[in-house]
Amino acid sequence: MKNSFFLKVLTLLVFLTGSLLPYSASATTMSGSSLVAVNKTVETNSLVENSTTEVTLTIQGTPQDTTTVKPNDVILIVDKSGSMQMDNRLEAAKTATKEFIDLMDLTKHRVGIVDFSDYSGSFALTTDASAAKSYVDSIQLSGSTNTGDAIRTASNILANHRPEAQPTIVILTDGAANSEADALASAQAAKDQGIIFYSIALLGPTEDPNSSAPNQLLKDMSTSAEHHHFVLGSVGLSDVYKQIVEEIGLASAYNVNITDTISPEFEIVPGSYDNNIPKPTVTGNTLVWNITELKTDQLTLKYQIRAKDTTKAGRYSLGTTNTSFVDNNMNSYVMNTVNPIMEVLNPKPVISIINSDKGLTTGGEIVTITGMNFLPGVKVYFGNYEATVTSESNTEIVVTTPIGAQGTAKVKVLNSDGQFALGDFNYYADPTLSYVTPAEGPMDGGNRIAVIGSNFMSGAKVLINGIEAQTEFSTVSKLYGIVPASPIDGFVSVKVINPDGTEVEKADAYNYLTPAPKPTIKLTSLSATSGLLTGGESVYLIGENFDTNVKVYFGDKEAPVNYYASPTKIRVSVPAGTSTGLVNVKAQNPDASESELPAAYEYLAPPPPPAPEISYLSDNTAMIGEQKTVYLFGKNISPTAKVFIGNQEASVSFVTTSKIRITVPVSTQPYTADVKLVNPDGQSAILAGGFIYAEPVPDPAPIITSLSDNSGLISGNETVIITGQNFKSGLKVYFGDRSATIDSVSATEIQVRTPVSSITGNVTVKVVNPDLQESTLADGYNYEPLPITVTKLSVTSGSIAGGNLVYIYGTNFNGLMTVTVNGQQVPYTFLATTRIRIKMPAASAPGPVDITVDRAGAQASITYTYY
Repeated sequence: MKNSFFLKVLTLLVFLTGSLLPYSASATTMSGSSLVAVNKTVETNSLVENSTTEVTLTIQGTPQDTTTVKPNDVILIVDKSGSMQMDNRLEAAKTATKEFIDLMDLTKHRVGIVDFSDYSGSFALTTDASAAKSYVDSIQLSGSTNTGDAIRTASNILANHRPEAQPTIVILTDGAANSEADALASAQAAKDQGIIFYSIALLGPTEDPNSSAPNQLLKDMSTSAEHHHFVLGSVGLSDVYKQIVEEIGLASAYNVNITDTISPEFEIVPGSYDNNIPKPTVTGNTLVWNITELKTDQLTLKYQIRAKDTTKAGRYSLGTTNTSFVDNNMNSYVMNTVNPIMEVLNPKPVISIINSDKGLTTGGEIVTITGMNFLPGVKVYFGNYEATVTSESNTEIVVTTPIGAQGTAKVKVLNSDGQFALGDFNYYADPTLSYVTPAEGPMDGGNRIAVIGSNFMSGAKVLINGIEAQTEFSTVSKLYGIVPASPIDGFVSVKVINPDGTEVEKADAYNYLTPAPKPTIKLTSLSATSGLLTGGESVYLIGENFDTNVKVYFGDKEAPVNYYASPTKIRVSVPAGTSTGLVNVKAQNPDASESELPAAYEYLAPPPPPAPEISYLSDNTAMIGEQKTVYLFGKNISPTAKVFIGNQEASVSFVTTSKIRITVPVSTQPYTADVKLVNPDGQSAILAGGFIYAEPVPDPAPIITSLSDNSGLISGNETVIITGQNFKSGLKVYFGDRSATIDSVSATEIQVRTPVSSITGNVTVKVVNPDLQESTLADGYNYEPLPITVTKLSVTSGSIAGGNLVYIYGTNFNGLMTVTVNGQQVPYTFLATTRIRIKMPAASAPGPVDITVDRAGAQASITYTYY
């Protein structure tokens, strides 16, 4: 038997005999160190009040001899309840069970069967593989899941196991037991008898094993977590059974007993050990695990501890860990595991309130710090300077502050064990203000000043007459500010406010100067004194004290200033006037000062526009009833000009002053008309006889010249190209009295598909244009009959006496044919276009003869043999 599953490379632990480790400890043994290694670690080696840490025991086994297999008496428990019909689970279980039996070395082991639902059936321990597999084949579906009864049945059989053999149970089930409590109790009773307990949970294909109640139940029933397996939808079940076969009889140790006692300074957190498999027995501060069989897989056991409320700060051993077990030969071993050192810490100090939390930079303030967990000998620091402690308790410290720098300082309460708490204290110093330079400026503000004083802080604000200035911090004795605008002139106060709320104000520290009066605007002359009523003339205004935002008016209309040359010269664009005549011209500065020249500019009437002219039309002819668009070319055409053709107005689209597009009105009679162009001012131009309405010329009739193919089958759908002249889109084509399908049309060529014909022979081909003019080609196309074929006979031979009924199969048959056998006409029955029936006449001699079908000259034959 191959045992490669167990041949894992294990790292042996270093055995410690004289010292304790802070985070983990490894096992030392009196003997048997090559079989079992036990290691104990903690998540963290320090604890404070109410904190917990997790303790982990790892047990690693190494088989003493991988070639020696201990005999086992094995009972295979198979669930046959009704739910095992899903996903074909029972058949998969039976197949895997038989494979398990075949893999077992029955020269060493024995195997028995227990199958269960409401009640249990059994097959006694045997070394006869065939008999055991025959029993497995007889297992049938039925009933519910009485797991406890099945385990008790298996335990009763194993009560009489061979003295040298290890009793073992392998249980497979897919559902929750009728009673979980009964199942767990019966499994525990079996393990108490020394029975090794394997379990296999047969779950649904999509079932989550982590939340599956049946899976958890079977895990709790196993000897250890390594003795439990699960499969989804029975996939891989055979592999699990194979793995268990390879494990049976090989173990590192048996009857492993681990006693783990925690030191009295600590206590075990209740329930923190419940997820271990197997679960320990807990009495006070002692946990005991009993493991019937230890394999090679690493077994991990976990629980949590915490320091007791009465435990003082210090370093303590976590406890003692003793392990006993026996090997394959029943030799006994005892080993001790060195435990980690745990440090119990005082609780960390906490600052709740600092009162008061601000004081002068010169120090000497009395401050009370309230909190908890303060130790005797506590020290207090304000920034880098130690404060003087005047009184202390567990919850309150009174100190005298040291000197400090202006701003926020960290308060550090440092216990004698090195733990500390932090808070904030604000040092302040009252600022002073000596003077402002420069100390005066315009009411519009915008000038930069320096504020000189002391104890200024970064982020300080400067206010001038209560209005905040844009402030820049320079040093603790200098600030810069941009002076805000003021609605009043004269001396005002200057105030500095630090970010910590300290402030200083100096009265009459800054003087807003009264502004000098602005010069008066004066308009003296214009570069031009007249222009067209339409405006747009450029005119220079000459004067004094023009502002850059000066406004100019011609009468009551504003003239835009498009060029500011200097305070004495500007250029404007004259606005359009409302009437001809003289108007006043006024210039006005933003300060409302203005200057006006009366009757300084005259609006003149514009000259009349030139009369329109017509040169020619792009097209001067239209048919009666035809609507045509043409272009009219000329001169001086208004965008709103009108055009008349005779006495009818044409629709006009303006293009340029020398070209417009017109839509000529429709006429019902032929005549020659004048073309008249009228501008909105009434001026017009006439092109005499400029447009002609004419009679339309009729289209020529179509002419058929030839056909690309002048014959085809009566079934139609033959492609034919008709060549000729004067063909029009929308025409129709007829073969005889039937319309052809038209695929394409050009003036000289038509491509058609011939229609189906009911007759054979020649027909007339006709082309009809949309104007009903037509052309015909008499006997232009010949319809040919469909070919006839004979494909097979229902009977291909018969006696010379005749009398056989023979079905003849083929194509294009009808009831007007003749049928001959060896030249002799015989009657026939028409059944379909593909089938007729004849009665074979007598023959004078044996041998092959022709059966011929003739339809209007179209013939087909097939051979028939007389014997």
